[in-house]
Amino acid sequence: MEGRSLGTALLEVAVSVGGYYVLRACGVGVFWSLTGPALAVAALAVAATIRRRRLDLVGLLVLVELATTLTLTLVTQNPRVAALREAAYVLAAGIFCLATLFRRAPLTHVFAASAASFGDPARERAFAYAWGSVPRYRRWQRALTASMGAILLAAAVARAVILLSAPEAGLAHAVDVSNTVTLSMLGALGVASGVLIQVPRRIIERLASAETDG
Repeated sequence: MEGRSLGTALLEVAVSVGGYYVLRACGVGVFWSLTGPALAVAALAVAATIRRRRLDLVGLLVLVELATTLTLTLVTQNPRVAALREAAYVLAAGIFCLATLFRRAPLTHVFAASAASFGDPARERAFAYAWGSVPRYRRWQRALTASMGAILLAAAVARAVILLSAPEAGLAHAVDVSNTVTLSMLGALGVASGVLIQVPRRIIERLASAETDG
């Protein structure tokens, strides 16, 4: 994502899901087992922003989401609201991902041009040329962005249904099922990106190689 490290995003998921189970194993209630890791994730997001010394659109979205959902969670002190916080987070991410299809360039192209150019001017020019002059590249990047957005939205809806339909006494089990959906979502994102990125990657490699050889 734009200016956002994949490693940081995965670390936040690990802290959120792993922290929940660690706290539950220590006898902490559902509410604070969900909210404690969320506060740690918020701290990680703020630290990452400070480290980058700039705030891009995705970074701003993340901070606003965290501030809003954590405030609502702490004000209500409701375990179900705390559980739904992550579903809302994923829903917003999916909507944002799909919304970038209506921008000049979709999210996956922006991220790839930023992260996969490796500071190489030839690769940067290859990304710019591919987006501006290679329709096939644009189609595949849009397909990848659309797939990722659809996966995020589907996971968010599934998690919301699971958490909202669970009785109070069964909320902890519902959170377990919801976390399983999260892991499935990550797997689906990995498969979709691994498959759909192959054609754009070959196009970029060919363009960058041709410029270097020329």
